[in-house]
Amino acid sequence: MDKDKGRDRDRDSNSAGPRIGFIGVGVLGAGLALALAQRNYNVAAAASRRTVSARDLAAKIPGCRALESSQDLADGADLVFITTPDAAIGAVAAAVQWRPDHQVVHCCGAAGREILRPAAEQGASTGAFHPLQTFAGLNDPAETVARLSGVTFAISAEGRLREFLDGVARSLGGQPVCISDAARPLYHAAAVLSCGYLAALLHGAVELWQAAGFSEEQALSALLPLSRATLENVAKGDIGNQVTGPVMRGDTATVRSHLEALGRSKPELTGLYLALAEASLPMAAKAGLGPTEAQALRQLLLEYRQNRQIANPIAGSGDRRLE
Repeated sequence: MDKDKGRDRDRDSNSAGPRIGFIGVGVLGAGLALALAQRNYNVAAAASRRTVSARDLAAKIPGCRALESSQDLADGADLVFITTPDAAIGAVAAAVQWRPDHQVVHCCGAAGREILRPAAEQGASTGAFHPLQTFAGLNDPAETVARLSGVTFAISAEGRLREFLDGVARSLGGQPVCISDAARPLYHAAAVLSCGYLAALLHGAVELWQAAGFSEEQALSALLPLSRATLENVAKGDIGNQVTGPVMRGDTATVRSHLEALGRSKPELTGLYLALAEASLPMAAKAGLGPTEAQALRQLLLEYRQNRQIANPIAGSGDRRLE
């Protein structure tokens, strides 16, 4: 209840805030614009390469105009979110004539404020505002609004703009964190490991079920409850104490059987399995795996990699004893 009252106060104070414009009205841009409008921020304009997208968004937000160009939008806004595809952000920033009183913000996860240098050189304040959330599979901006709630927002900005963006994150029900420009690639790599590469792991698991004679539907039906339970366990605390499997138990016989089966049926997944088994060893040691069992596993993995001439994708990082 107190949180709801706080959001109501945000609505009242936001109405007198800056005129906000969005350049780029894809899933994230449209969803963020709608979310801000719901929190009573002054979303005044939208422009998009596809004019129809800007018009559709403007029709859903009272007082919002669909404009033909990025320059038209900047001329009529105080704070501009550039929510184009990441590769286009720099070009958009360079193509617009900015005012010293402009605030310009991009929503790219991996980049800092350097891609907005053309705006900064004209005196504008710049920032980065990235929701740590996936919007894959969403086509309806309303679904995007719901998915923004409760997430972490990585913010890089200074002064009044930093304070404003922190307030935006909290108004959306999220948690702002300061990520320096230098650390943003690491931050984004963590996001990819926990999202896109998690999906890649599940894709590999599905392929193994298919190799055993099952359909993709059957594989997902069997595997997803296991994955959900694992994530729920991880959410309870220390990751290492929530992980199970033969590496955690020091079960070299089972690991060997996995590698042999992969070599026969899905050799393209052997390198991935090896890398993950090797990466799991430090967690296993922390969870109590004895040094004798750990050394036996380490030797098995190293011999298998060398005998099959499989390159080690994690050599040079992590546990150097694997080399």
